[in-house]
Amino acid sequence: MNRLLAVVLSAGVSAAVAGARGPIGIFTTQTNVGRATGAASYDPQQRTYVIAGSGQNMWDARDDFHFVWKRINGNFILSTHARFIGAGVEPHRKIGWTIRPSFAPGSAHVTAALHGNGLMSLQFRRQAGGITEEEKSADSLPDADAVIRLERRDGEYFLSVARVGDTLVTQRLTRVSLPDTVYVGLFVCSHNDTVTERAMFSHVRITKTQHD
Repeated sequence: MNRLLAVVLSAGVSAAVAGARGPIGIFTTQTNVGRATGAASYDPQQRTYVIAGSGQNMWDARDDFHFVWKRINGNFILSTHARFIGAGVEPHRKIGWTIRPSFAPGSAHVTAALHGNGLMSLQFRRQAGGITEEEKSADSLPDADAVIRLERRDGEYFLSVARVGDTLVTQRLTRVSLPDTVYVGLFVCSHNDTVTERAMFSHVRITKTQHD
């Protein structure tokens, strides 16, 4: 029985990292989370990432998306310029940054999500298997090259967004407890499991920070 359990657990881990194909730019690798497919590439001359992903949604008690990630601990700032490629199919297709302790579809997380209709929001799940909550940004970014900046500072999270060249609009999220070591990275979710959407990310930076 113990040997069978070990085989099952090993298979689950293998499924979680299915699609991993080695380093991509500053990221360790890529994977599909939940019931999603996708791929990512990095252009070292232009320093841009193109990420494609499907997935029914990132909402409620589970998430489906393509994820380009690395592990990190402590305080940090994630920043990128991001835009959708093409007109898209669903108004609530999503791209952006996500922070999560595991690849499980129902993992706790904090996510900066730019939607296809311009909605920008913090989406978060306080505990594994819980329901997704949302705090919408005061800024809307339809058809925009968007600056998306997500910071973790001593257990609090700060989302700052704007059109490229505009002043950043910042909001703060508290009372979401994630482990010190987490997976952070860029994602694409098509909001339609029969569709693959694409996005381009540039000026991508992950910066470790220190605070008193």
